[in-house]
Amino acid sequence: MVQDLCMFSGWDEDTEIVWFKISYPREKGNLAAILNFLEEHGVDIKIGHIDNTETEAEGKYSIFSKIKKEVDLEKLAQEMKAFGPVKEIEYGISKYKMIYAVDFTMNVIGVRAIIARAKTLADVIKTFYDNAPHAEGLLIQSGLKGGIEAAKYFKSIMAIDLKNAPDMIAELYRAVGWGLLDIKCDCESMTGRVIVKDSFIADVWGEADQPVCAFMSGYLAGYFTEVAGRTIQVREVSCKAAGHEVCEHIISPAPDSAKLEHLMRGERA
Repeated sequence: MVQDLCMFSGWDEDTEIVWFKISYPREKGNLAAILNFLEEHGVDIKIGHIDNTETEAEGKYSIFSKIKKEVDLEKLAQEMKAFGPVKEIEYGISKYKMIYAVDFTMNVIGVRAIIARAKTLADVIKTFYDNAPHAEGLLIQSGLKGGIEAAKYFKSIMAIDLKNAPDMIAELYRAVGWGLLDIKCDCESMTGRVIVKDSFIADVWGEADQPVCAFMSGYLAGYFTEVAGRTIQVREVSCKAAGHEVCEHIISPAPDSAKLEHLMRGERA
């Protein structure tokens, strides 16, 4: 397992960190064949990113790998391109053995994604609190938009309803490193709670005298509102940054007259 996402190699003088972008037909067995080819040619894969969302016919596989310096990369690339399942291949050496966005463009649920330190994002949120009036409301609004877009994307590629929606959002949070969700929610009444373990905001925030995960509350509210087809509100009632063991968000239906964009922490049906 990779020990450090950005500087995972150290300074092994005998190896290079090489990135590959591989396009291949999305047919059964092709990706497995590519992985076998790489293993047989001594390509030690450290990070891999598979993107099968752009087209039905073509998949993309991007990797960072450790390879012995004596390996002829041009020859390896040509052999790989001549290999049946591979349509196109790009490669390059990561000079300082770190990830460069230009080398490793990623998509998460249909749009460009980046790798960022959780503390960097938490500092952005702290700047809102320190300088913007109604900062909490702005963060909820930002989260609402993200949650709505996530639900819309899921709806565009698969069948989604209130029965499977909790599992989908939990899988997304785990995949992107936002936290581990335990969702207990009644689908009929849309009342329940979300326990967030290892919240990417609260874990790096430091001490706080009140909950700090307003963005996450908004994201969950936007997501469930889009899936349910009615306005759902989510509010954080306990937070790891405020001394609790985990972060807890309460889910409830908003009053009939309430609009999603007017929801603020603390309002209740």
